[in-house]
Formats: sequence, C-alpha cells, structure tokens
Amino acid sequence: MKSDYRVRALNFLRAIFPYIENNLYSVSGTEFNVQEYLSDHPSRKVEVNCGSARIALITSDYVVKWDYDNENVRDIGGCEKEYEIYKKVESAGFGYLFAMATLVNYNGVTFEIMPRIKAIGPKHHPTDIIYMLSSIEESWLRSMGILYDLHHWNWGIMKSRPVIVDYAYIEEPDE
Repeated sequence: MKSDYRVRALNFLRAIFPYIENNLYSVSGTEFNVQEYLSDHPSRKVEVNCGSARIALITSDYVVKWDYDNENVRDIGGCEKEYEIYKKVESAGFGYLFAMATLVNYNGVTFEIMPRIKAIGPKHHPTDIIYMLSSIEESWLRSMGILYDLHHWNWGIMKSRPVIVDYAYIEEPDE
C-alpha cells in the first residue's frame, strides 16, 4: 500500500536536501543540483519550477516548496502565509478549492508540501476558473481577495474541479 504523499514528500526532502542545501536561494543552482540528484537517481522524475518568491520541486503526486526571495516573500507572501490562508479557507468550508498546504521544518528551513494538481498552465485560459465556480464560491473568493492572482499557473484541475495551488498573494478587494 502506498504511503501518504506527505510522508513520501518528507522522505524525498531528506534524500534531496544534501544536493540542494547550498543553493536553496538560487533557482539556477537548485536546477543544477536537482540534475545531479537525478543523475544519481535515474528512476526519479523531478521538475523544478519557481515563481517570484518560491521554488517548487514537482514530482508524480506531490510538490515541495520553499521561499527563496525574502523581499518578494514580504511583498507577495511565502510558504507560511500560504499555510495560514489554507487554514482560513479550510475553516470557512472552502478548503476543497485549494491544494492542502502542510508545513515542515527540515534542517532549519521551512518547506511546504502540497499534493500535485495537474492541468496547470496553458492547458486552460487564465479566467476559465470563474466559469467553473458556483456563484457562492466566486463571491467568497472575491471577498477574500484571492481572485486577483489567479493566472493559469496558479490553479489546475483535479477530478473535474478547479484547485488553487498558489494562493500566498492576496490583494485586498476594492471597496
């Protein structure tokens, strides 16, 4: 029986950390180090992706993220902010619209683990999510200021439902 994705993600983090630990704050350094890891572990598939504040290692069914640009984390949020937001949306009953965020601290670094959501990126139009939401879901997301950063790289589709994967940045809606 396959173990929980969070357990497997933590095991993966322990295995890859020695490769990436000296370049956690460099996208190109992380990309290089992941290639070294893949050379030593040819059966693994790992994709490196990044945004303005975080780097993500994407595997078959989970993602490991961490903050790499402190200035952008202050401006747009990072792993800890995303975790806080997930707790709020979950308690409000809308957690199903978001990839679950789990924080772990490993070797003094905060990492975030999420399930991998597929169908992200140019597979759909950036605003298609609006047409997939109920009016209650859309209204709630607008009230939270979450719809301001929902370009097509920040959400995907799982089981025919939209799932938001990058939600650290919330802009207050206009009054």
